[in-house]
Amino acid sequence: MSVTVAKSPKLGWAAVEQVAADLQSPGVWVEIAALMVCVALAYGLTRWLASRVNVAQEGVLLDSDARIESVWFGRRLLDGLLFPTLALTLVYSAKRLLDAVNPQVAILDLAVPVFTSLALIRLVARVLANVFPASQGARTLERGVSWLAWLATVLWILGFLPVILQELETIQFTLGKTKISLRMMLESALSCVLMLVVTLWVSNVIEKRVLNVAVNDLSMRKVANNAVRAVLLLLGLLLAMSAVGIDLTALSVLGGAVGVGLAFGLQKLAANY
Repeated sequence: MSVTVAKSPKLGWAAVEQVAADLQSPGVWVEIAALMVCVALAYGLTRWLASRVNVAQEGVLLDSDARIESVWFGRRLLDGLLFPTLALTLVYSAKRLLDAVNPQVAILDLAVPVFTSLALIRLVARVLANVFPASQGARTLERGVSWLAWLATVLWILGFLPVILQELETIQFTLGKTKISLRMMLESALSCVLMLVVTLWVSNVIEKRVLNVAVNDLSMRKVANNAVRAVLLLLGLLLAMSAVGIDLTALSVLGGAVGVGLAFGLQKLAANY
């Protein structure tokens, strides 16, 4: 995952003054109205979709004591992933439409990074709550992601994020014949974390919706759950590494050799099951 950021002419307090000046423009009420319409549509669509899903599976409309955590809808609709995702899509579409009329779209420019951070936080929070419901480490990771997401949002609004990314690009390390910048390492880490979260989500859905129904034996179900999760995590990690430009040729050869070795070593274990 590569992030491309446009240069900002204003930094710090100058960026705040620029936003304040844009908020006094005649078209600001059009932006406020557009933002309110987008948020209302996102909430309405979320509520409508929640009423259409299987209540027994998602647990959105059950009593508070019997609700099941849902990644898309959460426990109260607004704390799920669907609402900020729909709001972000609608706000970004409205921004592109208004950009054709007035390039200075202050309100919607602020709303896009806010809803992006909110969607990222909701994704991590809901997935970790489903996969590791009683883990304190998952709660700590969730808080860390929240702080980083809101910090990046503030830096984006103040215009410092593009400058920081450019500086990180200049700090480079040499590993063999490959030069790796600090920015690339940061983007790789973020891509891996995001891909692993999505992979945990997919494996959890497969476990609850497929394996728990298709496999009756408890031992076999546990083995199948762990195997599916391990395979999906490995594939997600490889996809994330490939997305940031890391050459996987050497890893593929090594992985093939390790796989053959594990296959021979686990023959007796598989025969017992």
